[in-house]
Amino acid sequence: MGHKKTALLFSTLAVAVSGACADEAVSLDSVVVTGRRVDARLEETPQRIEVIDKEDIERTPARELTDLLKKNSSVDVIQYPGNSSGIGIRGFRPEYSGINKHSLLLIDGRPAMSTNLSLVNLDQVDRVEVLKGPASALYGSSAMGGVVNLITRESRGDLHGFGEIGYGSYDTKEVRGGIGGAINDALDFDYNGSYYDQSNDFKAGNGDTRENTAYTQQSHALRLGLNFNTDWRLNVKSDVYRGRDIATPGSVADGRSNQSNKDMDRNGTDVSLTGKLGDHRLTARTFVGEESYTLYKKTSSTASDQPYLPYRSYYSDINWHGGQVQDAWAWSDTTSLVYGVDYEKAEVESKSYDKTGTRKAPYSADSERETTGLYAENTWYFNDNNSTFYLGARRDKISIATLETPLKTGFTPSTSDFYNTSPSAGFKHLMGYGFRVHGTAGKGFVAPDAAYVTGSATSVSGKTTTITQGNSSLKPETSVTYDLGLEWSHGDYYADFTVFDTKVEDKIASSVTTISTAPGGYKTNLSTYYNASEAVMRGLEWEGRWKATEHVRLSISGTHYFERREKDGDEWDEIRNVPRNTVRAAIDVDYGPWSGRLAVRHVGYWFDNDWTNDTSQIIRYDGFTTGDLSVRYRIDKKQSVLASIENLADCYYEEKGGYPLAGRNGKVAYRYEF
Repeated sequence: MGHKKTALLFSTLAVAVSGACADEAVSLDSVVVTGRRVDARLEETPQRIEVIDKEDIERTPARELTDLLKKNSSVDVIQYPGNSSGIGIRGFRPEYSGINKHSLLLIDGRPAMSTNLSLVNLDQVDRVEVLKGPASALYGSSAMGGVVNLITRESRGDLHGFGEIGYGSYDTKEVRGGIGGAINDALDFDYNGSYYDQSNDFKAGNGDTRENTAYTQQSHALRLGLNFNTDWRLNVKSDVYRGRDIATPGSVADGRSNQSNKDMDRNGTDVSLTGKLGDHRLTARTFVGEESYTLYKKTSSTASDQPYLPYRSYYSDINWHGGQVQDAWAWSDTTSLVYGVDYEKAEVESKSYDKTGTRKAPYSADSERETTGLYAENTWYFNDNNSTFYLGARRDKISIATLETPLKTGFTPSTSDFYNTSPSAGFKHLMGYGFRVHGTAGKGFVAPDAAYVTGSATSVSGKTTTITQGNSSLKPETSVTYDLGLEWSHGDYYADFTVFDTKVEDKIASSVTTISTAPGGYKTNLSTYYNASEAVMRGLEWEGRWKATEHVRLSISGTHYFERREKDGDEWDEIRNVPRNTVRAAIDVDYGPWSGRLAVRHVGYWFDNDWTNDTSQIIRYDGFTTGDLSVRYRIDKKQSVLASIENLADCYYEEKGGYPLAGRNGKVAYRYEF
């Protein structure tokens, strides 16, 4: 089977809340996805892949990537005021920081080089693919729960663009724009940018103003493309995020005592060369990026801090670089093979400061992670392409090191290497009458943090000396997942029900033991890490859509967990920040110059630590229901007026206990297209 150029996706086949967005029904075989590192028709793809296309992005009120994902796909989220957010997939706890996560974020198939989803540039995104289930066989570490792949815009036709200006609640001003297309037969480009300024603090759903929540940010993305001939092409892409005075209120329990402001920066650049040699489609890419934070302490309950406020208290910087080489080989009419090598290095540095501006030892030592992975996946097509089977595996070598860190005394850096093999397999079969059965089995893994594996540090608190020792024998956390689904597509109807079962082994836990005592109550403790815990996640993902009339489309989807528990010592606890149920429903209307979407999201109860009452006890948090409305009126072919309202019912809700998000808020905008 030959390789096809990636087509414009039709979102409603896999988007959780979007509903169908095209004027006519589109068959499954017209949908092309890239989540398996090569172009593949959705009807032939065994994995569950949810797709958010350009129209879904425009119809979803979203300030950041996490907003877009939680309203359009089956992911769990953690989200704070102050532009800190992250996701979890299929029961893995959502994460918003760190370079070793359980769900992987990519941009055009390469690492996004961002630990915080709030900093990812949405302006350049043309569509989003959410691959459910372990993908370590193709992508290595961190793809344990799944993969989110952002596909950026690549305009090659006539020059076109848009400009938009908007105003919204909390004295919010926004300017957006983009332009792209072919300059000549050889050159094409895209530029997209935005400026966002929320001047006032927002109000939560109970009417209380959340002090210190205003912020300003801007994003820019530029792409240049060069066609050498019909078979070979070079792309250079770069995007930047700049956030200034990102106000962070702290927990409601802190009142005004723990407010801070952040300057946040992120950039990423990649250069890729793609081409064809016979039945081989070759790709070579190199990439480099950086993410940095500077934290300023704004308020404090400590009297001695008052004369120095605000002061810089923390700085962190993460640098990435790497490369990818891949061959997609259609070695027969019914068989294709994708194989290649990935290399990535991430370096983490942090600095801490006291109130006088003097540097002090940071909490975490500087570290680095270096990864080299070899992968191969073969796909067979049977029964006139109505049956698909794939088998793949990947071998990773990962080196983790803690480094010499200025001012961090009593610390010995070291290095640890380990290897991991991740296999996967899957099938999809057309049974007839529009029914397809699909299933996958795969292994995932996540590399441990450097501090868990390497280094030794000594600290003294009162009469207790604690030696924190890395465990060089520590293994990666691993998981095995099975899923099985039934899909039905017929005319204007689509439905899918998929059950999944995941077991996690070698979860990393910490232990503290007393190794010596001395007269006067003095003692020495040893703190280290070990592979002892486990977790199980079992659930059902479901979705359906219906083109009810020529003008109206309906969709509904959800996730229900039969079980999502993790073991802590001898006790089993509910996995935190993972709701028991989530349900999304939407109605899309297109009538003449009018178009719009009414969407509802329900999040069931979940469990988390009770930080609001200053305890670590795990408690149950009640769920919530929010709704959004977006409307667009086309004045003519070039001009439009847009309006949106988030949180229609003015619900008081939290994606993280103690950190409520904005209540009802709206925006109006004028757009000119050319």
